Amino acid sequence: MWKFKLFAQKEPAGLEGRYLEIGSLKVQVRNVIAEGGFSSVYLAQDTTHASKQYALKHMICNDEESLELVMKEISVLKSLKGHPNVVTLYAHGILDTGRGKKEALLAKGFCGKSLVEELESRGAAGYFEEEQALEVFRGVCNAVFAMHYGQWKLCDFGSVSTNHKVFERAEEMGVEEDNITVVTERG
Repeated sequence: MWKFKLFAQKEPAGLEGRYLEIGSLKVQVRNVIAEGGFSSVYLAQDTTHASKQYALKHMICNDEESLELVMKEISVLKSLKGHPNVVTLYAHGILDTGRGKKEALLAKGFCGKSLVEELESRGAAGYFEEEQALEVFRGVCNAVFAMHYGQWKLCDFGSVSTNHKVFERAEEMGVEEDNITVVTERG
């Protein structure tokens, strides 16, 4: 079971415009490109090589357990370095804020568009041809295979359902989504 509460709720970090040094990497933080409940991701530009851009993930850790989760993410990304279907981790840093919190910065490869953005940009058609869909699926499968080869088995069936419903109204679907969220997040 994941303990998402271990991370501090995302605070406005005000990283936009700042110059940061993460390991040997020197970047200027541009703008927020994604936000989650516990982290923000910024577009960052390399100050040495202006054509290089990174996705800079910023997380605030409240305690050792949340820091361990960040370290695990770093470890996994390092172990998958060079895999064509896994984003590259270029640099990382853990900063002690002196307030009993630590901040983690992970500079990852910037991919441009997400899969969702790619689909949305296709407008009303909004789909891939079969060959393109299989290519995307193959890439995802290759990444999962690399992460789990030889040591992991699917075992978390906490959100599994054999209940197949056809919803007549949007409200019914909303209620079911709320039920799924409760089971998935608080499991």
